[in-house]
Amino acid sequence: MKLFYTTNEVADILGVTASKIRFYEKKFKLRFERSGRDRKLTQKDIDRLREIIDVKSTGTLTLKGTERKINKKTDLNKSKNALKTRLLTIRAFLQDTLKEI
Repeated sequence: MKLFYTTNEVADILGVTASKIRFYEKKFKLRFERSGRDRKLTQKDIDRLREIIDVKSTGTLTLKGTERKINKKTDLNKSKNALKTRLLTIRAFLQDTLKEI
């Protein structure tokens, strides 16, 4: 597996045009790594674009609606990760307390 892909490679992978990739980058405020003027996309970037394309391809949402849906998922994942971190901290505290007893 490659570490970085060009815009054209990603367009081929996702079955869209390179201009569509650039459009989504601008519209959804995605930040792709760059080497000069060339974009270097990671697998995570490809997955994010695939999610946008999948949501958009249902045809039921506008671009703004698609953006809201994508951001809601992202916010939910951040909340889950924060909760998981907090619970792991509590578990470690309880395990330490149990050892002291």
